[in-house]
Amino acid sequence: MQGDPGSPLHPQTKRHLHNTQRLRAAAIREFARHGLHGTKVSNIVAAAQLTQPSFYRTWPSKEAAFEEIVSETLRSWRDAATQIMAGPPGVTLERRMAQGLSRLYALLVADLELTHMVLREDTKNADRYLPFIDIYTTIFLDAQARGLIARTPAESLAQLYTAVTERLFYARLYTRQRSVDAAVQEAMTLLLPLFQPSPKETP
Repeated sequence: MQGDPGSPLHPQTKRHLHNTQRLRAAAIREFARHGLHGTKVSNIVAAAQLTQPSFYRTWPSKEAAFEEIVSETLRSWRDAATQIMAGPPGVTLERRMAQGLSRLYALLVADLELTHMVLREDTKNADRYLPFIDIYTTIFLDAQARGLIARTPAESLAQLYTAVTERLFYARLYTRQRSVDAAVQEAMTLLLPLFQPSPKETP
């Protein structure tokens, strides 16, 4: 049956999804290289080897395409940020933090042109760090309640975590100087002593 979850997609639906992926990839390349105002729809569809009607079936304008890509990407980064302390109860603090940061860094470097495009746009927003500060503060408050990290004010830890991880991303990964694992290890060297709870703070 066509409505069954396991049934194959209709060929027209499958073609539309494939074309959307090609358009999105081409749009990211063009926006990353030329910015919103320097990008033309004609260049996007040429790069995707499609036609202008296919673009306008996907987005009403290049501005809408740009906004959707930026918004979806920021949402995925924030979702990854919520997992920076994820892990089962028995995991050490170092491993927990390293795995969480590794997931976030891996997402950022998966497509550096996309990351460049989004970061260039996001720098126009003076409050761009606030969503991450809020996410990290909530996570660190919970971690403190479970005795996982030091009882330094959670918002201060969030500011510190943001500053260190962002700086290392730009200095090590954005410039392709280090691997994700090497950048994570460097971050842990700086962060772990400040997050490690004292013996009297552990349950």
